[in-house]
Amino acid sequence: MKWSIPERIIEQGRKLVDDKRVLSIHSILEKRIWTAEVLEDDVYQVELDGTTKEEDFCSCDYWKNHGHCKHTVAVELALRDRGISRVMTPDNAEEVEIEMPDPGKELTKTFSRVFFNEQLINDTAPSQQQTNLQIEYKLEHKPDNAALLRNPNEVLVISLRAGTDKLYVVKDLMAFLESFIRHETFELNAHEEIDFKTVSITEEDHQSLVFMYQEAASNQFIRGQYNEPKSIFNNKRFLVLSPSHAENLINCIQKTEHMIFQSETGKYPHVRFIQDEVPMLFEMDYQDNAVVFSIQDLKEADLKHYHWFIKDNLFYIPSWKQLETIKPLRTFLAKYKGDQILIHPEEMPDFTAYVLPLVSTLGEVRMSEQMKQSFVQEPLKSCIYFSYRHEKLEAVVEFNYRHMVLSTDPKETQLPDENIQVIRESQKEIHLLNLLKQLGYEREETSYTKRVVRDEGFYTFFTKEISLLEEEAEVYVDDVLDQLFLNELDTVTKVDVAESGSFLDVHFDIKGITDNEVDAVLSSLMARKKFHTLNNGKILSLETDDFHEISTVLRELRASKDFQNGSVQVPSYRGLELESVLDKEKGSKRDLSKSFQDMVFYLNDPETFAVDVPKQLQGTLRPYQMTGFKWLSMLSTYGFGGILADDMGLGKTIQMITYILSEVEKNEKAPFLIIAPASLTYNWFHEMKKFAPSIECQVVSGSIEERKTKIQEVKPNTVLITSYQSFRQDAEVYKTQQFSTLILDESQMVKNYHTKTSKALRDLPVPQKFALSGTPIENKIDELWSIFQLIMPGFFPSIKKFRSLPNERIAKMIQPFVLRRVKKDVLKELPKKIETNLYSSLSKEQKTIYLAYLQQIQESVLNMSGDEFKRHRIEILSGLTRLRQICCDPRLFMDDYEGESGKLEQLKEMVANGLENGKRMLIFSQFTSMLDIIQKELAAQEIESFYLSGKTKPVERIEMVNQFNQGEKSIFLISLKAGGTGLNLTGADTVILYDLWWNPAVEEQAAGRAHRIGQKNVVEVWRMIAEGTIEEKINALQKEKKSLFDQIITEEHADTKLQKQLTEEDIREILSIGGVTE
Repeated sequence: MKWSIPERIIEQGRKLVDDKRVLSIHSILEKRIWTAEVLEDDVYQVELDGTTKEEDFCSCDYWKNHGHCKHTVAVELALRDRGISRVMTPDNAEEVEIEMPDPGKELTKTFSRVFFNEQLINDTAPSQQQTNLQIEYKLEHKPDNAALLRNPNEVLVISLRAGTDKLYVVKDLMAFLESFIRHETFELNAHEEIDFKTVSITEEDHQSLVFMYQEAASNQFIRGQYNEPKSIFNNKRFLVLSPSHAENLINCIQKTEHMIFQSETGKYPHVRFIQDEVPMLFEMDYQDNAVVFSIQDLKEADLKHYHWFIKDNLFYIPSWKQLETIKPLRTFLAKYKGDQILIHPEEMPDFTAYVLPLVSTLGEVRMSEQMKQSFVQEPLKSCIYFSYRHEKLEAVVEFNYRHMVLSTDPKETQLPDENIQVIRESQKEIHLLNLLKQLGYEREETSYTKRVVRDEGFYTFFTKEISLLEEEAEVYVDDVLDQLFLNELDTVTKVDVAESGSFLDVHFDIKGITDNEVDAVLSSLMARKKFHTLNNGKILSLETDDFHEISTVLRELRASKDFQNGSVQVPSYRGLELESVLDKEKGSKRDLSKSFQDMVFYLNDPETFAVDVPKQLQGTLRPYQMTGFKWLSMLSTYGFGGILADDMGLGKTIQMITYILSEVEKNEKAPFLIIAPASLTYNWFHEMKKFAPSIECQVVSGSIEERKTKIQEVKPNTVLITSYQSFRQDAEVYKTQQFSTLILDESQMVKNYHTKTSKALRDLPVPQKFALSGTPIENKIDELWSIFQLIMPGFFPSIKKFRSLPNERIAKMIQPFVLRRVKKDVLKELPKKIETNLYSSLSKEQKTIYLAYLQQIQESVLNMSGDEFKRHRIEILSGLTRLRQICCDPRLFMDDYEGESGKLEQLKEMVANGLENGKRMLIFSQFTSMLDIIQKELAAQEIESFYLSGKTKPVERIEMVNQFNQGEKSIFLISLKAGGTGLNLTGADTVILYDLWWNPAVEEQAAGRAHRIGQKNVVEVWRMIAEGTIEEKINALQKEKKSLFDQIITEEHADTKLQKQLTEEDIREILSIGGVTE
């Protein structure tokens, strides 16, 4: 079982076994496969791999997405319960032939019985003659005066006529239906009976009768609950349709094409349901001094119990809104017991105000010609007039019609002439008054009022209440109240580059407000307040488009709250972000100085930055190197730091030397400090002498006193070179000196923020800082954050907030400050690099040791919880290292091992073939003891080699590199960590990575020693992998990690989740390797 399978999946598999859901297991020895069936919501087909590869299969959807599932686990556990290993052998294959009780068989029997009974309904015995049963269904709506319904209601009922030759009324419908269900004989009358065992019934009639029987059972329940003789429920001829089933039952019966609908308007062969408002007609006319209001059709067709209305054969199903409106009309009808209502003159104002507008929404209102002259329908215009008195908001409400004005203030009310009746929009009037009440206003004698507390109360009124009320009415505010609120003020955002160049001066101009009060406004804005109260008592809204833009600028740039007369300073490196924010926001005006516009332009296009190549440079820059030099000069001009992240071998060193020489030629500068890995310090020294011999340069080495003297006596325009280790030891001495520029070579060396070296570098007061690294991200994105904390402190937010930033946002932020070019884009003449994975088999002795160690580690990790895994992480990683050493050569930790190493034998063959073909090879290994073994093996074959490890002195490194590049010896053995960076070994055309490292960036750097500027030949990179071992898993893991660097540094857009360091899941997956077998 794969060790990467989650514990919960194993638990689910165990439950399937315990519940006896594994139906069968069979063996196919020739294919080494176990086949099985597992029952859950379906029967799933499982194939269990009988080899150690564990390439299982299941027909469920979960397996398709994950490559494992509870069904495959269940089968393996079922085998284990019987003491059988999943690794198939001829013996255990014969032992297993499991055929468990099949619950499906009982299920089949049950369905067979059901099917047999179903046949009794439709099939006729061969000896009997088949007759056809004819049925006619009659649908009616009848009154039911049962006490249980409280008020008389119309109900829908079904009755039947049935027979074989002639149709007879079915007098006991329930008995008829029960005989049908039980396949018994029913006596229609003294002359005819129906034998349901032999009679033929159509499928449509059969479905209808079954449905009716179910409905009749409900009627029987009601009949048993209420003993009401007059109720239609107790009439045996009829089946009363319940509101919940009526529509479906009627539609089912209509499919028989033998249904008749009987209504007061006639008989219809079918009915139709319409999901729509019921059309209604209302009529009005004078009768003496009163008005007669009549309602057509409502009473006759109202199926209140069903919420339906019937007109002819159309069944209307109206909306709940119309049903609610019809309720008062039902009350009128019940009161007057007719369809006419008499409206007296004193009732007319209320009738026209409330009743007439309501019924107008239900249907057509027809008036006589005489009435049309008196009744007018006019549009409503609602108005609210606000004022502020005695700490209260007052609202006078007016409803304006053409012939009438109704006001909360009686003095403003204007009534129409006596002969005119205005049909009011009363619902709108009521809704507006209710809205005022919901907002806290109370009715007083002439207005609606609300007591408010200044500031918050006024702000809510102006920004929330007015906008709500304006949806229903025109809102007017008197001058006194209006002047208390400022909503629209012109603002101008001015941006300039400070004289120092390190900061941007951002000034916010707010028209009508003094600079000293602008500071308080900005502070309120930073505090995310919705408004600000000015010194004169006026309320300033901070939720306008202009202030939204200012707030966005301050928030995005993480500006401080130290405002001075409307201005704030932000670091210049926020320039592009500021420009981007201002470009998106279209609220306020902006005034961008030419110096700011120039800075933004050069950040976007550094190639156009004007700078001359230093006259004393002893070398020629390639076009892309010239761009790099301009980029460094531009960043320096504006006080920015940066990471030169060019691919290995593209000449990062000469670009930086050109920049240093340019700065020195401009004017006298404080010293420059270059910090590099110890193995590269003298390489920097020789490169400085080669390209900039005019600059005084020193490597800070020797005893503590000697180093201290060199640091303290450094002169302007001098370049000091030291290692990270030496700098950490001498950090306090360096703090006493002033340096103009700090250059961190292979800056991934300080990717850990918490190391002493990183802290000492952050404490070093240097105005200009640059980093050089072909791989600023090796394992996780935090490494990029750590480097930027050194070169541009504060550029990124806190590490917690940084980790939550989208990859796309990070990539956009660093774009101006990270310069990355790759060989294939800028060195078209550079020969190809061919990468090949070369697989080797473990020797027999090697394989035995490997399997023993693998099993031991697997067993120890198998049942570990997450917390236990964390506690034993070091031991587990140590175990992985042991497995990798066995893949290389067991002699790395077993002194008494006398067997062969498959990989070493393959390497010896490669070297022999390479030398025959004139190849010159770099052989990398992370294990120096492995390099010792390789060197001895080569020496035994009289093959000479150079050997570089961490113990090799810097001066000796340079000598060996020069000798190799000049053609001396053809083999260079290199420790991956000691020689993976900073070496120029273009004399080689073959790179052999004897063992794999977790991080592909390290291997890329190793290959870059040969594949770089100056290389004339195609470079072959051979990655040696022991087949069927954890090295295959490491290779797969490398491919995942490779995407990390590209997402942030190379690609413009990155929306894939970043990879982390080696996780528990990674390790468990690595240990699940099963390719090596005994």
